[in-house]
Amino acid sequence: MFAQRGKRLLVMAAVAVALPFSLPAVATAATGPIELGIVPGTNDTSVTAIGDRGQLIGQSCADSPHSHSCVAVKWDKAGRVTRLEPLPGGSAEAKAVNATGMIVGASNLRAVRWSLDGSITQLSSPPGGSASEATGISSTGVVVGSGKAGDDRQRGLRWDSSGNVSVLAAPPLEGAYYASAITRDGRFIAGRLYGADGSTRVLRWDANGAVTMLGPAAVQSWFRDLNASGEIVGDTVINDRHTAVKWTADGTMIQLGGPDSYGTGAMALNGSGVSVGRGYVATPAGSLDVAVRWAADGTMTRLSDLDGQAEDIDGQGRIVGRAGNAALWDANGVKTDLGTLPGGGFSRAQLIGLDGTIAGGAVTAGGDWHAVYWPAR
Repeated sequence: MFAQRGKRLLVMAAVAVALPFSLPAVATAATGPIELGIVPGTNDTSVTAIGDRGQLIGQSCADSPHSHSCVAVKWDKAGRVTRLEPLPGGSAEAKAVNATGMIVGASNLRAVRWSLDGSITQLSSPPGGSASEATGISSTGVVVGSGKAGDDRQRGLRWDSSGNVSVLAAPPLEGAYYASAITRDGRFIAGRLYGADGSTRVLRWDANGAVTMLGPAAVQSWFRDLNASGEIVGDTVINDRHTAVKWTADGTMIQLGGPDSYGTGAMALNGSGVSVGRGYVATPAGSLDVAVRWAADGTMTRLSDLDGQAEDIDGQGRIVGRAGNAALWDANGVKTDLGTLPGGGFSRAQLIGLDGTIAGGAVTAGGDWHAVYWPAR
């Protein structure tokens, strides 16, 4: 989800940190992950996005000591894999899928869209444009991404449901800019700017196409996620530390609390403004990360012991990530261990869909990294 706003001063609000005296209880371990199909001739798979109805897309790759090549794929409810064919003579990447199952990405350095039957369409470029990619799609088929126009400068792009392309409004600071995602209803678009002054900013476009530049001047800020209200979570540099922040709908920047003076990183947020990510804790062995959740007001709760990270959250407040291995936390912070593949030694949950389907990856008995899922429960 993403949003936009007019240029305005960002106000940083320090947020109190609430650390529980003990970590939440751990529920009984769940059934382990189900391995997703792999394209013959490849050995590694990964999920890149999950649709509202549990549709899974990603890539299947062949790795060797001297080469690395991947093909775009989708999986059905039974975990069967289908290759998404590229444009003639090229390769492809699947980046996003909407509620209907329409997929967008890139092939041969061109933005593309795959229909439900798997047929591929190259999306048009601005006049004189060249390389492009699609990175997000709304429920109504509006696509966003980026590409080069006739002057060879990178710009954020928007394609309507008929495939007509338009260039998104440029931010007030000169530089290359990109659109990364779009809300399900298409009201907000979010992205990033690599400014001519050396800074990286977060961008938000509203339903009228107006752009807002977010993030402190002259520092690096990164977009991670946005919700339907136009709130955005990301990271920025504060006092030389990588810090998780949230921009509210009116553009106010809130610093999200951490477990100690080390850095934090935000990964996702839901429609209620609750966000998740990681915090860093100093130990004799060095800095280690822990999974954390931030309430809508920025108050932090620690979800895991050392070696953890929260990666996604759904509208019910369920969180997925890792705490040693793949984990699911309910809205009360109770953790369920999601298990590993037979003979494997590590798993990680990365995405949770609206229907409760969870996707991620796990190490196989042979040492390869394979995409896995946990059916909706």
